[in-house]
Amino acid sequence: MPKTDTKLQKLSETIHITVEELRGLGVEGLDRLFMEEYLSQAGQLTDSRQQVKVRHSLKDIIGIVFFAVLAGNDEWTEIADFAVDERQTLEKYLELANGIPSHDTIQRVFFILRPEEVQDMLVNILAQMVTAAGKRLDEYLYKNEELDCYIRDVIAADGKETHNTGKKKSEDAAERRNLQEFNVMSTEWGISLSSTRIDEKSNEIPQMQKVMKQIDCRGCIVTADAMNAQKATAEAIIKQARGDYCLALKGNHGTVWREVKEYFACEELLEKIKKKEGQYFREEETRTYETVTREYFITDSLEWFEDRKEWEKLQSIGYERKSISRKETGETTVEERYYLCSIKPIAELFGIAVRRHWHIENGLHWVLDIVFREDRLRSKEKNGIHNLGLIRRFVMFIMKLLKVYYNRSMKRIRAKIGRNLEREMPVILSVLKVLYDNDMLDAIDELVK
Repeated sequence: MPKTDTKLQKLSETIHITVEELRGLGVEGLDRLFMEEYLSQAGQLTDSRQQVKVRHSLKDIIGIVFFAVLAGNDEWTEIADFAVDERQTLEKYLELANGIPSHDTIQRVFFILRPEEVQDMLVNILAQMVTAAGKRLDEYLYKNEELDCYIRDVIAADGKETHNTGKKKSEDAAERRNLQEFNVMSTEWGISLSSTRIDEKSNEIPQMQKVMKQIDCRGCIVTADAMNAQKATAEAIIKQARGDYCLALKGNHGTVWREVKEYFACEELLEKIKKKEGQYFREEETRTYETVTREYFITDSLEWFEDRKEWEKLQSIGYERKSISRKETGETTVEERYYLCSIKPIAELFGIAVRRHWHIENGLHWVLDIVFREDRLRSKEKNGIHNLGLIRRFVMFIMKLLKVYYNRSMKRIRAKIGRNLEREMPVILSVLKVLYDNDMLDAIDELVK
């Protein structure tokens, strides 16, 4: 399958070189330049506190949380303790005119912040970075000139529940419910493009349709699980987001799922698809204890499908058959999945979209729960937790950028930064500034030459 490496992986490899260059060249002031831009944008967020009573600026509090999360601190008390211990280093980047705020103050401020503003600020910074870096990397995830097919990214969408965030003893059913969020992720860059709270009385179906009206997905394939395989969602992806879709089907779709399943159940038909150029793709993966074979079938023969006109721009249906053979026992299990797609019947591209969807589970949700300990948070203030989660998603991107340089897991990278904050922070922030400014990246290249 082509293009297995993401742009984020390639960028991470170049970051190693950039860090070494910055350490060797001793470029001064880049760290402060990035923090000035970061804090300038943070200062534009709405501060609804009574200003006559304010002792700690919004910029300082957001800056403290950013540094603390980067250095491996996840709870409000840990963040405040970190700021006290590292005050001397933090004063190089923050004003801290009235010292370090208490953990209660930090938590209260994050509770009143408007999530849409925090998200816009962080996504804008990330977008600036990847736009500059993207000019130096391959533009397309998949390119087929013969079929006039050019795909830049696979955008994965899925909901996430953060456990232990509901107030179990509350009489209010909404308060007893855990924090529910809907995430949209660029699988090429590993960036969370959107993370929104799902209304207490709603679910992720209307949330996805709302989010798709706000994101530009031109040249991208949007993937989602069976819950979001809705006609209105497909329409929003095509008309508002201006992308394509690859939506999973399951039993909750009753007739449609059953019809597609029965269609692909015919082995004679599958053999015919195999013979059609580009409509069948097979890949094999050998693991320690098992061998995994994935087969992808996709077809645009939809004359038999009565509902085809009700699905916006439906061009093809897909079938993934995954066979898992255990080496010890020789036992083989088969998993089957079915999809409605607006893409052309290209099996390689279909396979990329199907596999990339799991990036949101493995590369975002799992990391938030394991590395950033979201499932073990003690706080129950959901808006504050959600806003803190937006900072975590921003820091996660930075960790992924630095993985090749540090050659450690994200958890260990955060621990190292926490132990050596004064030494590590200037270089990390300098790298972010260089990425944020394409002209500066050119300047670094000239200095090295």
